[in-house]
Amino acid sequence: MKSPNINQIGRSAGILVIGLLLGWLFFGGSSADQPQSMDEHVKEAHTNEQGEVVYTCSMHPSVRQSEPGNCPICGMELIPADEEGSEQGSEASNYELKMTEAAARLAEVQTTEVIKDVAVKKVRMPGKIAVDERRVSNVTAHFPGRITQLYVDYTGARIQKGERLASIYSPQLLSAQRELLETRKHKKSNPALYQSTRRKLELWELPEEEIQKIENSGKVINELDIVSPAEGYVLKRNISEQDHVMEGTVMYEIANLSKVWVTFEAYESDLVGLAEGNKVTFTVEAYPGETFEAEITYIDPTLDPQSRTATVRAEAANPDRRLKPQMLAEGVVSSEISGGKEQTLIPKSAVLWTGERSVVYVYKRVDGQPVFEFREVELGARVGDQYVVKSGVKVGEEVVTNGNFKIDSAAQLAGKASMMNRNPDGTKPAGHNHGSMEEMNRSGESSEMDNQSHEEATTDTSDHQHSEHLSELIDNYLAMKEALANDRFKEAKNHLEAFKKEVTESKEMNEHPEHSDMHQKHHAAMVEAVNNASEAKTIDKLRESFAEISNQLVKAVENQGFDTKELYWQYCPMAQNQEGAYWLDDKKAISNPYMGQQMPGCGSTEKVISKSK
Repeated sequence: MKSPNINQIGRSAGILVIGLLLGWLFFGGSSADQPQSMDEHVKEAHTNEQGEVVYTCSMHPSVRQSEPGNCPICGMELIPADEEGSEQGSEASNYELKMTEAAARLAEVQTTEVIKDVAVKKVRMPGKIAVDERRVSNVTAHFPGRITQLYVDYTGARIQKGERLASIYSPQLLSAQRELLETRKHKKSNPALYQSTRRKLELWELPEEEIQKIENSGKVINELDIVSPAEGYVLKRNISEQDHVMEGTVMYEIANLSKVWVTFEAYESDLVGLAEGNKVTFTVEAYPGETFEAEITYIDPTLDPQSRTATVRAEAANPDRRLKPQMLAEGVVSSEISGGKEQTLIPKSAVLWTGERSVVYVYKRVDGQPVFEFREVELGARVGDQYVVKSGVKVGEEVVTNGNFKIDSAAQLAGKASMMNRNPDGTKPAGHNHGSMEEMNRSGESSEMDNQSHEEATTDTSDHQHSEHLSELIDNYLAMKEALANDRFKEAKNHLEAFKKEVTESKEMNEHPEHSDMHQKHHAAMVEAVNNASEAKTIDKLRESFAEISNQLVKAVENQGFDTKELYWQYCPMAQNQEGAYWLDDKKAISNPYMGQQMPGCGSTEKVISKSK
């Protein structure tokens, strides 16, 4: 038997090796590289040791449930808990949250690049069409007499310049004509007297042709026609036939409507973007879908103390007389702020508000994975759907515009910087220590006694919640807010004293060292705010302190829970000299304590604080 050919063996071995290699390339490792589905991500990243999905509350991380639902403390919707959140501290700084691609998709994260561009602010203003006062002419009587005939006998008539309006009989006019004829005889010997009598008729606005006709005929005119000094429409008719008029009587008021004024009312917060010479586009209900243009020619130097608005006047051409006085208009002015200089801009949806701070999440990639960095930003003016940013982000960076609330919740659960956690070391601020996921993960014990002790140590849901104390505070606070909204200073001070007494003297607050330790910083800030309010001598000073009282009270409500009624966290951007301020109310309808009766409805509801269950 022949031995195998060495070349054939080598070829067979080579084919085998290549086949194995191709098989590995096509089929090997496919499971590891296959994209992870949303369900797989939830099961992998949000399950406990028994394989159950764990749900928690972003506001109260100590809440742990095996089924979705609402938080038993604040009523917020539960979200899947991140059991590996404690490991992130070693992978990223306390201001950065690292997520998987699947988690980012699950959170529906969208980002937008920070840009630098000219900030264009659009100001909308209500207004109405008005007569241009400079184009109004009055027809007055220059001598006493009796109206013998009316040629224009109704208001609104359109007339031309020089058109007859009425006829007047006047004994004084007859005397003046006779004087003219008499002095004309001595024109050469006494020209000054002749010129004087002729000048009298000219000042009475007799047409030159009428004066010449009198001189040539040598006869006086018994009745004089009154003619229009301008083209336009009769706005007022103050005479009728056979009326006796005195010198100076206004017989007609005539307006030329070839150009009209459009008077707008601009809020003081919008005045910064307005200037004389700006173009205004406006619409009127009479011509839907049609836009007109005007130019701002005047901005009132003072504000109306009641409406807090300034009159802005624009001038518009009206050649076809379609724009009629008293028509309602709505104007829009697009103006460049900061003198047209380029500004750093971010979308409005990127900003998260905490009442005291404005924060954004900046997107970047580290080791191929998405990382979201917590940043505090200083905002400038709002321009449409964007904000001018003074500091906090740089041009070219990407900020999260959708899914940022979910990212913030995940950051809070991971003990990182978030809206509710400002401290850079990752711990909760004083007065808001609800426990962290890291502490729960370290403890592998699951006995009922351990869970109960952990709940008491990290949340304020025990008998020390002091619902009666908080209810008393809120009742006095709401009464004070209502008094401020109605500009009743003395009544507001009375409710303030009751509020202050509850804050400083309540036994519920002062006889429990556990409660004092938990809320020491928060309580001290509240006491300071209340003391400042007590020293207020004017309602404006009281409103300044009321803003800080509101900020501290909402922290107590969110920390302890409030089981009596729903509360509304409301905001007015024009309060406190346009810096904006928040307040609590038990009614959704806006009743602004900062603007009072000047602008009682200014503001909006930012969030609803549900009853604790």
